[in-house]
Amino acid sequence: MARIAFTLAWAIVLVATNRAFQDVTWAQYVATFLLGGAYALALSKARFLRGENAAEKSK
Repeated sequence: MARIAFTLAWAIVLVATNRAFQDVTWAQYVATFLLGGAYALALSKARFLRGENAAEKSK
């Protein structure tokens, strides 16, 4: 459930960022690329978003 909520919140951030850079196409591309990388990094590093089971948490 946390991953779904995080994804929805991230989508809102992405849409807001793209609207802020509405007339600057290159800035939209850069912001989308950077936010996508940050999203992937957050999913891989944040324990509450990885969905680990009890066996993986004990390692």
